[in-house]
Amino acid sequence: MNTPNPRRPTERAALSNPRPASGARDAKPMKSLASSAVFNGATEIGIEHHGELYRLKITRQGKLILTK
Repeated sequence: MNTPNPRRPTERAALSNPRPASGARDAKPMKSLASSAVFNGATEIGIEHHGELYRLKITRQGKLILTK
Protein backbone atom coordinates (compact mmCIF):
# COMPACT_ATOMS: atom_id res chain seq x y z
CA MET A 1 0.00 0.00 0.00
CA ASN A 2 1.27 3.48 -0.86
CA THR A 3 0.27 5.90 1.89
CA PRO A 4 1.51 9.49 1.90
CA ASN A 5 4.14 10.43 4.44
CA PRO A 6 2.89 13.47 6.44
CA ARG A 7 6.48 14.69 6.98
CA ARG A 8 7.30 14.67 3.27
CA PRO A 9 5.35 17.04 0.99
CA THR A 10 3.97 15.61 -2.21
CA GLU A 11 5.75 16.46 -5.45
CA ARG A 12 2.82 18.63 -6.49
CA ALA A 13 2.95 20.60 -3.22
CA ALA A 14 6.72 21.00 -3.53
CA LEU A 15 6.36 22.37 -7.05
CA SER A 16 3.57 24.76 -6.17
CA ASN A 17 5.43 26.12 -3.14
CA PRO A 18 9.15 26.12 -3.99
CA ARG A 19 11.54 27.13 -1.25
CA PRO A 20 13.89 29.95 -2.25
CA ALA A 21 17.58 29.12 -2.27
CA SER A 22 19.70 30.50 0.51
CA GLY A 23 20.27 34.21 -0.14
CA ALA A 24 17.88 34.27 -3.11
CA ARG A 25 16.26 37.47 -1.89
CA ASP A 26 19.63 39.25 -1.99
CA ALA A 27 20.60 37.94 -5.45
CA LYS A 28 21.17 40.47 -8.21
CA PRO A 29 19.71 39.94 -11.69
CA MET A 30 21.98 37.95 -13.96
CA LYS A 31 23.96 40.02 -16.46
CA SER A 32 23.13 39.03 -20.03
CA LEU A 33 25.21 39.60 -23.16
CA ALA A 34 24.46 38.71 -26.78
CA SER A 35 26.93 36.16 -28.11
CA SER A 36 27.35 38.28 -31.25
CA ALA A 37 28.63 41.14 -29.08
CA VAL A 38 31.04 38.86 -27.23
CA PHE A 39 32.40 37.01 -30.29
CA ASN A 40 32.28 40.00 -32.66
CA GLY A 41 32.42 37.81 -35.78
CA ALA A 42 34.90 35.26 -34.40
CA THR A 43 34.02 31.64 -33.62
CA GLU A 44 36.37 31.26 -30.64
CA ILE A 45 37.43 33.56 -27.81
CA GLY A 46 39.70 33.24 -24.79
CA ILE A 47 38.49 33.98 -21.28
CA GLU A 48 40.97 34.47 -18.46
CA HIS A 49 39.59 33.41 -15.08
CA HIS A 50 41.69 33.25 -11.90
CA GLY A 51 44.90 33.11 -13.93
CA GLU A 52 43.65 30.25 -16.14
CA LEU A 53 42.79 30.56 -19.83
CA TYR A 54 39.50 29.07 -21.02
CA ARG A 55 38.27 28.81 -24.62
CA LEU A 56 34.67 29.51 -25.57
CA LYS A 57 33.86 28.20 -29.03
CA ILE A 58 30.80 28.29 -31.30
CA THR A 59 30.32 24.90 -32.97
CA ARG A 60 29.07 24.31 -36.52
CA GLN A 61 25.66 23.53 -35.02
CA GLY A 62 25.65 26.93 -33.26
CA LYS A 63 26.20 25.58 -29.75
CA LEU A 64 28.72 26.85 -27.24
CA ILE A 65 31.57 24.78 -25.78
CA LEU A 66 33.75 25.99 -22.90
CA THR A 67 37.08 24.20 -22.40
CA LYS A 68 40.07 24.74 -20.17
